[in-house]
Amino acid sequence: MRYSPLSLLTLLLIPTIGFADEDSFSDLPEDHYAHNAVMFLKSKNIISGYEDGTFKPEKSVNRAEALKMIVAPLITDEQLAQAKEANTVFSDVNNDDWYKPYVELARAAKIIDGPPKKEQFNGGNAVIKVEFMKMVQEAFGAKPKMAFSEIKLPLSQDVTNTDEWFYPYMRYGITTSMTMISEEGTLSPGKELTRAETAVILYRFIMYEQDRRTQALLSEAESEILIILSFLEQDNITEAEYASARALLAARGAHASKPDESIVQGAVKITEAFRALVRGYRAGVNRDFDETVRLAGEAWNLSDRAKEKNTELKKIADQVQAISKNMADSARAEKEKNSSEE
Repeated sequence: MRYSPLSLLTLLLIPTIGFADEDSFSDLPEDHYAHNAVMFLKSKNIISGYEDGTFKPEKSVNRAEALKMIVAPLITDEQLAQAKEANTVFSDVNNDDWYKPYVELARAAKIIDGPPKKEQFNGGNAVIKVEFMKMVQEAFGAKPKMAFSEIKLPLSQDVTNTDEWFYPYMRYGITTSMTMISEEGTLSPGKELTRAETAVILYRFIMYEQDRRTQALLSEAESEILIILSFLEQDNITEAEYASARALLAARGAHASKPDESIVQGAVKITEAFRALVRGYRAGVNRDFDETVRLAGEAWNLSDRAKEKNTELKKIADQVQAISKNMADSARAEKEKNSSEE
């Protein structure tokens, strides 16, 4: 029993006219962070509210509900009817459970794991962020384990192990703007999601698939650059390293969508330059001054290439080059000082 992830994209590419006031939910005002996401998904019949006219944005979502939100638009009535008649392979799912057909269709499409890897579905458990992101990415036919696989860098204070099963999904989530760093510096992979949060994650991914998140990714890369500069001023190189990885991924995600736009090409070079700068700072702390000088030169050259791609990046590129020069000069001075003391 198969279905194509393209069927959902076809549905979602149908233009949507502005949302009328009467379509809104009583507990979801226009200034709510999830309003646009919820109303878009409602217009596509992917999510719905309650009979009393509310959406209950803060209500938790379990795994069964989350999976149906993703799978239901992908399947035909015939597939659903066939799946209802099939026996489930999960030990904790009954054949008469309302969500059984969605679970079995998702398992067949490899959106979720089945036996022997997973014997239970745990449909009543609250869905966590990484689980939902994985299901969305797999449903759309993304290849998160292969995409940007050359980048295996810690991303935040709570996503440091690049060998964790969920790391590729978090990495791809940053490149598609599904997730962003919090004010506390976390990505919260194990966070239990609310209805509003699932709507926002799904909406952002759909917008990315439609090439409508490029500016958001560029803005995110810019925000991460400011975080890098702030942490370098505080001599917090670890957090600067995390931010440099996220900035690079955001720019690379924008580039994957709009590879021919000069501002996007330049943004990739700028984020690569900042990554080199941070590595240079780390080398300096480790007293590897030759490596610091080399990386400072790399950052300088990458900034030059950014300016060549788009002149709008001149100001930030000049700033990188000024930092690069100071870093290289300091490294040379330290090396000379150490030599004279020996």
